[in-house]
Amino acid sequence: MPWGVCPEHGATLKSSGGRAWCMDLACLNAWTYDRLDAACTEPATHTIQADDGDRYVVCDGHALTARTQITDGQVLPGLPT
Repeated sequence: MPWGVCPEHGATLKSSGGRAWCMDLACLNAWTYDRLDAACTEPATHTIQADDGDRYVVCDGHALTARTQITDGQVLPGLPT
């Protein structure tokens, strides 16, 4: 994915001054770089199966976000075979 997420909470990042942090009040994740605008470096753990047949492999944080944002398709645990 071309943007970063909190690996535990998904699309909850805020960035400023070259730093990023998770906005979830219970989360202490913070990074010394602009993770929001950087490509995701977390390991892929899920497959997003779109209605049109496209597949995307994503990390836990992106899978969490996809579950709340996609309407057509599925978020499946694991990687395609």
